[in-house]
Amino acid sequence: MELQRSIDIPDIEQFTKFVTEGSQFVITCHMTPDGDALGSSLGLCHILRRMGKSAVVVTPDTPASTLDFLPGFQEIVIASRYPERVRRMLADADTIVCLDFNSLKRIDRLAPMIERCEAAKILIDHHLNPDDFADLTISRPEQSSTCALLFHILWQAGLYDLLDEESATCIYTGMLTDTGNFSYNSNDPDLYSIISLLLAKGLDKDEVYTLAWNTHRAESLRINGYALYRKMQIFPDHQLAVIILDRKELNEFSYVKGDTEGLVNRPLAVPGVTWSVYLRQDEADFVKVSMRSKGRFPVNLVCERLFGGGGHLNAAGGEFTGTAAAALEKIMGALDDFDKHLDPA
Repeated sequence: MELQRSIDIPDIEQFTKFVTEGSQFVITCHMTPDGDALGSSLGLCHILRRMGKSAVVVTPDTPASTLDFLPGFQEIVIASRYPERVRRMLADADTIVCLDFNSLKRIDRLAPMIERCEAAKILIDHHLNPDDFADLTISRPEQSSTCALLFHILWQAGLYDLLDEESATCIYTGMLTDTGNFSYNSNDPDLYSIISLLLAKGLDKDEVYTLAWNTHRAESLRINGYALYRKMQIFPDHQLAVIILDRKELNEFSYVKGDTEGLVNRPLAVPGVTWSVYLRQDEADFVKVSMRSKGRFPVNLVCERLFGGGGHLNAAGGEFTGTAAAALEKIMGALDDFDKHLDPA
């Protein structure tokens, strides 16, 4: 089976040189890592270890326990918990691989550590406008996930034979979660060729779907039900749905990271809703912003302009310093600017 060879040959040659000559690898990804960030990081880690390399995955903060089924999850080193250990790892590393983020500001306290590190740096990502901090940057915003991009790189570099069930599981998880179970950004035929090639490596895609998409704590089901029943607001004139959960509500349902994963997608099932916003008040003065959309409505543009974030046309996020009510007010004040992107009702 042949995939489209979409990565420039000089980039593949440089990537191959780095992974062949390197011996001590640190792999990292963005804060609050999702399935794509962890899937690409752990997937590459398994492959490097099969090449006889020393490789470790370092995350800026604690990953969601909903992804603990990923092979290698228990070996992740969390920088916020073990900063001195991470400093030593970075000092010993000859190669750092940065996955699924386009700017060092997205890795929080890891940013100055990596910036000062003399190791070779590789950036592999599918977000727009990557910062120029790496020795090799492979950025493909047209790819639906970093995992799909990573697979293309491994395929063109002749490293497919090193994939096994563990790495295939990790890579598929990122592809699955970053496309909403292949419900958006998923019309590229190569995606399904990749799945076939991963199945040949022992991937059990049905099990991954169950674990990643259809396994929830009782508290998670309750908070999602509450959010949809009590907290979802719909603004028909703007084809917009908004859900806000404050800290008190999160505590009431014993919220842990990952419990509301996918919640922002749910209002898009309502006819007439084109874009959906989820505002989670993590702290008194900090709001996590998530947005999803259908069609050509650019939630990445909304997040970029209003919340210093970004992402993809149909899936984006950002942050807001202040209350969720103030964040919503900011959105409502800008609706006239974004309504022009809506299709006529």
